[in-house]
Amino acid sequence: MNKEYLERYLKFYSGENRKAIYVCFAKLVDAIRSNDFSELPSILTEDCIAEYSNAGTAQGIDNIIKMLRWPGPECQVRKSTIWNFVARSDRKGKGQQSAYIQSVMAIDDGVNIYPFTYGGVYCNSYVETEEGWKISHIRFDLIYADGNTLFVADRWPLVEAEKFSGHDHPVIVAELDAPWYVIPEDCEPQTDEEQIFELQFKKTFGFDRGEFHLPLSVAVDDMEQFAEGKGKRSYVNFLKYKQHKETALEHANRMGSCLIEGDHAVAMMPRGEEHRLRDRVYTRENIHSMVTTGSHKLYARKEDGVWKLEKLEFGFIPTEENRFIPMDDDVVAFDEFVLGRRCDEHEDFCS
Repeated sequence: MNKEYLERYLKFYSGENRKAIYVCFAKLVDAIRSNDFSELPSILTEDCIAEYSNAGTAQGIDNIIKMLRWPGPECQVRKSTIWNFVARSDRKGKGQQSAYIQSVMAIDDGVNIYPFTYGGVYCNSYVETEEGWKISHIRFDLIYADGNTLFVADRWPLVEAEKFSGHDHPVIVAELDAPWYVIPEDCEPQTDEEQIFELQFKKTFGFDRGEFHLPLSVAVDDMEQFAEGKGKRSYVNFLKYKQHKETALEHANRMGSCLIEGDHAVAMMPRGEEHRLRDRVYTRENIHSMVTTGSHKLYARKEDGVWKLEKLEFGFIPTEENRFIPMDDDVVAFDEFVLGRRCDEHEDFCS
């Protein structure tokens, strides 16, 4: 895992619990990416339970490692990135965290690239121990798998279009597992920027999981989305219309830029969809990149001391330059705002 990038994230997050939980989760994601599980004993409790819609259920560190080992062929390209990270904790030593991941496993034979892409959602439970924060329960639902699915076809049940959330028994139940429900009151304060970015993460978590109280809770009464009309009724009806058409959804966003003036803010949040490159494909030249397919523009305002969504716009990124951002394979998170990168060029496509 890229240590330089990790340090940037530890400076961005304001709460010490949030930082520690982020490190635990980043190590889990990197272990699966690299197929090196040497760090897992330091971040999992001895009796940890892991439930994966694609890999099965296991309890205990050794059994979890056995279950999570990469089942496919040797791959020269291994990438996994964290999106929409949220972590909350209470004063009793309990924590709850959610995030999306997007992964690419690819064979590079020196001439061509043969990629397999997959992504999903995590909802993990944490406990604070004498050795620090550790994961006590891992929950993961596979949301998409694309490309060379034969890599895992005999080991993973893939997403099935005719089933709710693509699985016989989805692991995650938003009403029971979402961080905002498990930990109603976070014991750590957040900066304005953290709160504003999390509005989108909370909205999309509920939207993608078919739980619409979360999107409602972050919207002002006259919320406007994609010129579909104003008001919460129009807003939620639009989300329901979109959600029921898809088997499984993953609206993954990066923290791009954030401008705050008094009680009003505008944030740019690039969106990445490894499985929806449209007219582009992975090649040996662009495989080592972060993919950007579009960008959300969020307008937020503070009401009674609480930031809420006021308006949301979206635009596709039309150029190859913006769509593939060079990035080392060991980078598990890439957010322009956190890393000090400029995101202003996306604004033209959202105005």
